[in-house]
Amino acid sequence: MTQLLLIRHGQASFGAANYDRLSETGERQARLVGRHLAAANQHFDVLICGDMQRQRRTAELAREALPGAPEIATDADFNEYDADAIFQAYVPRVFDEHPELGQARDQLKTDRRVFQKVFEKVTRHWLANTPHEHPGCEAWADFRARVQRALERLRSDYPKDSRIGVFSSGGPIAVSIATATDASEAKTIELNWSVYNAAINELRSTRDGWRMLGFNDIAALRAAGDASLITFR
Repeated sequence: MTQLLLIRHGQASFGAANYDRLSETGERQARLVGRHLAAANQHFDVLICGDMQRQRRTAELAREALPGAPEIATDADFNEYDADAIFQAYVPRVFDEHPELGQARDQLKTDRRVFQKVFEKVTRHWLANTPHEHPGCEAWADFRARVQRALERLRSDYPKDSRIGVFSSGGPIAVSIATATDASEAKTIELNWSVYNAAINELRSTRDGWRMLGFNDIAALRAAGDASLITFR
């Protein structure tokens, strides 16, 4: 059976001009997860990341701790959805429906709680394919399809006993877990919001697809004894 470890990137730079860059905490998380995998004698035949900066940097820092690890390949189908485009498509409607959130719009990029409240309502419209006028917003169905396409390539392009590490984001990881467990669309989004930064998730290939063996493992971070390392965003 193919072993697939899906590792979420470390904390990105929330509120900064370039969100896609790892924060200092994110860099620590990435190094810790690499050391944890090395201490567990985890070896990889294949390493893959999306082409987003935070995914690539997490993969590079983790790989430094893995002796003999392969070069990192890139598959953009493991990229996160474009949250900015989704917000532009749906946030005006959300503010119209919830004026109290509209009053807090200036806090969207500085207050994680405000961001999450708005994001949850925006996401409901995204899942429902509510009409909008933003041409750059990838539809939910298209996002899910591209992640599932990437998962199928892992099954078809590599030997059946491969050990594969994929460094990705909460959205693709949630879709992967949902694909393995037949979770609903609503549950998929709940999974997305539940994935810790630098969490390790494990799938194994089966005759028909994938089976989930582990979800949201942050033992590498907990062992450091620093509560500030336990982050979602």
